Amino acid sequence: MLSRLALVVLLLGTFGCSSATYIRATVTDNPLDRVAQQARDNWSVERVDANTLILTDAWPIHSTLSLGYSASHANLSYDAPASVLNIQYYFQSNQLFMLFIPFTLDAEPGLAGGALKPIMSGQLNDIMRWSGASVVSRRAGDKSDPFPPKGAASSPQAN
Repeated sequence: MLSRLALVVLLLGTFGCSSATYIRATVTDNPLDRVAQQARDNWSVERVDANTLILTDAWPIHSTLSLGYSASHANLSYDAPASVLNIQYYFQSNQLFMLFIPFTLDAEPGLAGGALKPIMSGQLNDIMRWSGASVVSRRAGDKSDPFPPKGAASSPQAN
């Protein structure tokens, strides 16, 4: 019985739970300094280089209730020649009852993580407002999709 329960938990933890939201947006200039400045009150901010920014926002209440660690992650990449901002956003949680196998959720509408989606959408809206970007495309994809996308300036992503 215990082995069956462990198998179910393992399957739930790995089936369809590795998604992220990908946004491609146009900008007039490099917005990463503005985003970093605005985000620093609520997010952990890591400036990788002039065109790359990593934001992490821990969710302490969710972490405590799920007996693990949960956080939102936003990876921003500015493509200067195309004046494009690429964003990869996802919520990641490592929970005791999932044997600490990490799972990620995208911010797109759907049943999985339904109660978290409005908060996640709010975080994305903040990032978009701070950057002054206009969305060209937005999609859910696997967290392991290449980021920033290769050849993004010449080939638009599907909505």
